[in-house]
Amino acid sequence: MNSNSTPALTLLDHARRLARQADEDGFPDIDAEPAIPASAEEAHAAFLDINPVPRLLATAMLMEALSERDRAAIAKRQGLAVVVEVAHPDMIAPVGDALRAAGPFSEVLQRSGSSKSQDRADHGCDKIASLLGNGANIGGVSQAPARYLPSTLTVAADIRLTLGAPTPAAVRTVIALVTGRRARKVPPLAGLTFLDVCSAIRRNSTAAACSRRLAVMAAAKQAVVATNDAPPLEEMHGLGEAREWGLALAAAVEDWRSKGIPWAEAVKGDRAAVLAGPPGTGKTSFAVSLAKSLKLRLHVTSASAWFSNNAGYLGDVVRAITTAFQEASANGPAVLFLDELDGVPSRDSVDPRYRDFWSPVIGCLLQELDSAASSSANLIVVAATNYPERLDPALIRPGRLNRILRIGLPDAEAIAGILGQHLGDEAPPGADLTPLGTLGVGATGADVAGWARAARAAAQAAGRAVTMDDIVGQVCPPETRPPETVRAIARHEAGHAVVGEVVASSTLEVVTIVERGAFAGSTSGRLRSNPTMMTAAQIDALAVTQLAGRAADEIWGEPTTGAGGERWSDLAVATNLLASKAASWGLSGSLLYRGDRSEVQALLREPEFREAVGRDLNRLYAVSLRLVRENRDRIERVADRLVERRVLGGAEVRAIIADTPPTPVREANAAEGGPHA
Repeated sequence: MNSNSTPALTLLDHARRLARQADEDGFPDIDAEPAIPASAEEAHAAFLDINPVPRLLATAMLMEALSERDRAAIAKRQGLAVVVEVAHPDMIAPVGDALRAAGPFSEVLQRSGSSKSQDRADHGCDKIASLLGNGANIGGVSQAPARYLPSTLTVAADIRLTLGAPTPAAVRTVIALVTGRRARKVPPLAGLTFLDVCSAIRRNSTAAACSRRLAVMAAAKQAVVATNDAPPLEEMHGLGEAREWGLALAAAVEDWRSKGIPWAEAVKGDRAAVLAGPPGTGKTSFAVSLAKSLKLRLHVTSASAWFSNNAGYLGDVVRAITTAFQEASANGPAVLFLDELDGVPSRDSVDPRYRDFWSPVIGCLLQELDSAASSSANLIVVAATNYPERLDPALIRPGRLNRILRIGLPDAEAIAGILGQHLGDEAPPGADLTPLGTLGVGATGADVAGWARAARAAAQAAGRAVTMDDIVGQVCPPETRPPETVRAIARHEAGHAVVGEVVASSTLEVVTIVERGAFAGSTSGRLRSNPTMMTAAQIDALAVTQLAGRAADEIWGEPTTGAGGERWSDLAVATNLLASKAASWGLSGSLLYRGDRSEVQALLREPEFREAVGRDLNRLYAVSLRLVRENRDRIERVADRLVERRVLGGAEVRAIIADTPPTPVREANAAEGGPHA
């Protein structure tokens, strides 16, 4: 080994001195004056034969990260512990070689996690302790040191280095060493991995050609292969706080790309989140749009893919999770989208019979998220779920998936914007889509995109341009239900709307009788209480509001199946609220905690608990019946307007309530239908 070499970032000063000599196993002695070669070409070839590009680049990056004091310490044998965290497993071997050649190391551990038995924090600790105790220098290189290197080494490290993506200075240095000429300009390297850069710097090439290859590769890395036609995030509508989070992240990434700010500093902190919302609200489209705005590659995986692409054994699933993160990191900086995250259950609710399977799976996912949040990581992680309450609590915390970003149904303004976005140049000239936004309230973003596609298809089939009639026909199809059915639905939804305002359980936003999929109509509002600090009375008020539609059905005729059936139906929601009040929140009966809201349905199989919840449900249904009787005139007026207009805003309903006095109790009782059994 050439013990006299002290590599530094003065490589460019000597790049034109092509005759470099190095011992076969030595570090490139690029600071020393060269020996007189037989010829410059032969000396240059000999130098590159024993110093391939990956080794040169690793050397330049290592020397850039080391201070003069660190270099001096490494050059001596004095019981030094050095840990190097790299951005990707592909860097481990060349960085390990560079570290070994930089000083008298007795051992340099290189661990990527490929060996499940040896690449562990508890493996090799005794040997490390013995070597350090005898005054030997020990090094370790890994993409996750705390996870794969011996804990004795990581805890006792005297020097800790983090090597991310190659820097322009290091790349310029290696281009000069390989080509013999200094590159006039190195293009932005955003998105290029260690091996990407190595593949662009080639022997028998010119500095300019290397720079051009780097520029082409960086441009290709910015291309996102999208699975749909989602626009950049700046053009998206109806995403609320998720859009604001994404735009802030886009600004940070642009600073990294244009100002040369290190990745870890530019996007530190809030670069991982969970998108939560009903199906069709645009979670997947958000991930594609985010990647487009960031000009980064998008990698998509899902909980179902971790099982379906292999035999489904524990080792296969753990390997699939690790591979998903490693492949994304290998192409980083990148966006990693974890879809269907609720497919991995919470350890709090998993059946004890299956805990031995799920605990390692969840543990592996937590470890990968920890690595993705480390200072050298180059990933932005976005997860999606329809059921955030089912996620393991350990997933949602700073340093992993930092927070939950909720995406609800789009409001009228957002619906108009989504329509315009998907119609594009085919929108009727001068068309005002705002009224259609109001008519479409209650639809998902996917519904709205479908309307635009259907309108274009109708116009294409007719051989003409898209007209407003084409769009209206999709947003608000002609009413085909019998008048008596429409009137019953209007009273049902008006019951929800009026009673919700009267008991102050929520602030009404919109009520509609436009049919959407399985919903004959819908009523939407914002909770007036803090959902994390609700009282028993506030929960009861919510249940009364949920039951008011069925109460209206009974008072004006008889109950129907419209209030039940699915897990999101009025009866299901009210039952879950009251069961949770007793079993999860300790606000009814015993203080005993028996499970979260996702588990109470199973508890209802117990006769005693079922009877208690049933009594509570009947008690509050009686309250709903009374309130519907007392507000019969108000509900009827709202229903009249719904039959006429099909959709009403909250302000209009509140105006009707204010202008209409309550119904006298005697009159209400005389007009009601049959008694409730």
